[in-house]
Amino acid sequence: MTLAKLAELTGTSVSTVSKAFSGSKEISEPTREHIFALAKEIGCFDKYYKPPRNRPLIALMTPEPDSEYYARMVGLLERAINARGADTIIAFTRFDPEQEARLFRELAYGLKVDGVVLWGTGSQIRNPDALPLVTVTGIRALPQNADAVRIDFDGGMLALAATLKEYGHKNVGFIGENLTAATEGRLKDALRRVGLPVHGRYFALSSRRFTEAGEDGMRELIARGDLPDVIVAAYDHIAYGAMKYAQERGYHIPRDISFIGIDDTSPTPYLDIPLSSLHVEFEAACAPITDLLFKRIENKYYREREEISVPVTLTVRESLRCAE
Repeated sequence: MTLAKLAELTGTSVSTVSKAFSGSKEISEPTREHIFALAKEIGCFDKYYKPPRNRPLIALMTPEPDSEYYARMVGLLERAINARGADTIIAFTRFDPEQEARLFRELAYGLKVDGVVLWGTGSQIRNPDALPLVTVTGIRALPQNADAVRIDFDGGMLALAATLKEYGHKNVGFIGENLTAATEGRLKDALRRVGLPVHGRYFALSSRRFTEAGEDGMRELIARGDLPDVIVAAYDHIAYGAMKYAQERGYHIPRDISFIGIDDTSPTPYLDIPLSSLHVEFEAACAPITDLLFKRIENKYYREREEISVPVTLTVRESLRCAE
């Protein structure tokens, strides 16, 4: 039962039904009682009734607590939302589309949150009642009734590839893990777009994650006996593990091999050899995301979908040098 169907059955509008359940004083008590009575009769009253709160409650749905990349963005947005007078809760989706959809239903109709920010695809989420929903993603597909914060990884990767070409690197490697297929695809596409070759023998994937994945990938590339000029890691912690393994085996960074990470996490500038990395400029997006959430929370009639773009820029540090 959707709000639209309930409005039809009660002979009112969707906005009237929504206001009735949210406790709006714009709705007369006889109209509210009529809507509530029918909702109880057909069994959807608990689904839509929202007890009054002193402050709005926003859910932040993120894949995991283990990655500094997600933790940093969630922390930045939480502070921006809190500064606007709202509270937040966090739910972990574990990169699982089915868990995204299940948690969204529980947050929307169980906890009755006022809005949701999702880091993920939302491919199985259904949002027929247009709960304020913002997805933070690097892909084009959007769940139903959602706004988008698009992180421009495609543009960032293209800038990275152009820099590698400018520095004279022709043999580019990649170390990733099972959850980074999209990043690998972006790198290959960017290399081709700037006219650099893609050599499969320089690409390695690990079944493990974080620094262990970097160690695995570097071990595999060294065992093949033909190292690339530069290695792009799917994220910074993979680069940390790969660099450590390479140094332990006598390779000098960046003289023998250069490294670039992705996410520009906090230890990156402070390594013994500071790591070049792609930086997501998420700080600038926090205020627009918060504005969009509150615009929808405060105006139930607002239906225009919006898109916020977040640039991704390459920060060059000592781990990258020009090819000889």
